[in-house]
Parts: sequence; C-alpha cells; structure tokens
Amino acid sequence: MNISGINRVIEEDISIGAFPGAVMCIYRDNEPLIIEAYGNRMITPQKLPMHKETLFDLASLTKPISTATSVMILKDRGIIDLDKDLSNYLPDFDRSGVSIFHLLTHTSGIPAWKALYLIDTDAKDIDQYRKNVVKYLSEMQWEYEKGTKVVYSCLGYILLGEMVRAVTGLGLEEFALNNIFKPLNMLHTFYNPPEERRLECAATEDSNSFEKRMTNYSSYRWREGVVVGEVHDENANSLGGVAGNAGLFSKASDLARFCRMIINGGEDILSSESVKMMSTLLTKELDGSRGIGWIILNGGVLYHTGFTGTAIWIDVKKRSAGILLTNRVHPDATKEGVGLVREKFYAEFRSQIDG
Repeated sequence: MNISGINRVIEEDISIGAFPGAVMCIYRDNEPLIIEAYGNRMITPQKLPMHKETLFDLASLTKPISTATSVMILKDRGIIDLDKDLSNYLPDFDRSGVSIFHLLTHTSGIPAWKALYLIDTDAKDIDQYRKNVVKYLSEMQWEYEKGTKVVYSCLGYILLGEMVRAVTGLGLEEFALNNIFKPLNMLHTFYNPPEERRLECAATEDSNSFEKRMTNYSSYRWREGVVVGEVHDENANSLGGVAGNAGLFSKASDLARFCRMIINGGEDILSSESVKMMSTLLTKELDGSRGIGWIILNGGVLYHTGFTGTAIWIDVKKRSAGILLTNRVHPDATKEGVGLVREKFYAEFRSQIDG
C-alpha cells in the first residue's frame, strides 16, 4: 500500500499546528498491519516524541469500544433486553420509559452534557457518588421525546456504564477487560493507566481550560498542569476515571485487533447478530445516522471520533479499518481543524482500499 498521501496529510497538519503528533494505523484483511508515528506525544512541559506504541486517551471512542460492546455482550448472554427500561437493570435510576436501545442510539431524550462534577452530592465515597449521579440524571429535566431525534449524549452513556456495573457486579473497567480486551489480546487497553506507564501516554490539555470555560469558570478543584495519563474528560475523572462516556486508553495495534473482531463478525466476543445491529443504520428517519454505539456512514461503514483527537473507521464489507490517533487537545483544546484533517486522512485511506 502506498501511504505517501497519508504521510503528507499528517505531516502538513502537524506543521501548521493542528496537533503536535499522531499515530495512524491501517488494517486490511490478510495484509501486514501498517502503523506509523509522527511528531510529538508531548510538547510541554517537555518535548517527547510520538511512538507507534504510544497510549492515547480515547475519549468518546470509549462509547463504542467499551460501553456499547459490553452492553451487547450482556444482550447476547440473555442478561438484558435492549427494549426494556433501564430502570429494570439500574435500581438507582428512578425514571420509566427509557429503554437501553434509545440510550445506545442517542435517541433517549437525555441532554448531551452536564458538568456532573459540579453537583453537590454529599457523597462519602466514590460508590455513593456514582449512585447520586444516577439519581440526579433520572430526576433532571430531559430535553425531547424519546425516538424523535438524535442528540449525541455523554450522559446517556454514563448511565449505560453504570448499568453494566449494576447488572454484573463489576466495574465497566473489569467487565470490559475480562470479556473484550483480554480475549482479543488487547493487553495495552485499560482505564486509569498505572503511574509507571503515564509517560507512555500522549499528553492532553493544560489545566482543564476547556471545561473551565464550559462552566463559566465555576469554583471546582480543577487539575493544574498538563493532564497526561489521566482521563481528560472531567465527568469521567470525577467518576474515578471509569465511565461509559470516556476514560479508556489504548494504542493503535490493540485497536486494530478490535476492528478485526468487528470485521470478522464478532469472533468469540459478540454474536454476528450483534455486529449486524452495530453496523446497521437504526435511525433512518431521524436527523443522525446511528447504529448501536457507532455512526453509520454510506456503505455500512462504522465511524466514531473522540474529543482528544481520536478516530476509527471500519469498513466491514471491504474488511479494512483506518485508525487515526492524535493529541489535538495538547496543550490547548480550542485548536480547530481536526475535522478537516480526518476528512483528508480518510479520503486518502479510501483511495487506497478502493484501489
């Protein structure tokens, strides 16, 4: 495969400051995995080069990879029914008429985002805080009638992560590790990287500046200095670094193993029926193209991005996947242009797999 066009796209965008560095990976069935690293994984307070093995805060890629996959595993095992109310499985969620399916497809009516960490819950420990967050989300005002539109929601996936905990008795991190990551030999995919591995991670933002602005500089115990090796998302951080919306860390070669599982129809992780649901457009009449956990593009392509600068594209029919991991929020999350970078990257990627 000729990746000169891909190299040019990434190197040009590093040169104009779209992001300090990147790792890209191309998976094609029965061909050697292609992984390349560019630029730096950190530029402040010190300069550290990007490596092929660099760990990335995946941000919202947590939703399809960890949360939605875990939920579908529970569905495959007959433990949950996607059409039933969340309240059947999450005791602290005191609200009727909200199905797991609607949460998975971002059509539940729940708002997109709320700074949950600013809620005064009087919790004595993290377990009580989690319960209080679930109770708060069940009692807050929701924004639209379920099933009438698509509103991408971090809050909905936080609830799904808490449902996995309630149903299995395991944190999402432990359930996903035992049922997804270990079986797929994704040995470098986890929540809360251990201290000795933090400098292997791509750095994210300096001092939570983006969320400070989002909350109008509310009084809070904001983290100071560059966030590296800890989840960037502050809601996930307040939940102990483990949440259904964000918190997962991984590297390119591990993510290629996940993509291969989807392309192969689920292997021993998911049923072929669940993979079909994940890769089918289920919101056809609405204002967003969603399957289970994933955006569905033309041709049944699965796509998702993460706020930190990550993206995955899986073309099941062509048995190919393109992974682009950048640290675009380092050191300032207000940088724009990553959307255009992704467009150019995936245009080059498609030209290669179509050729």
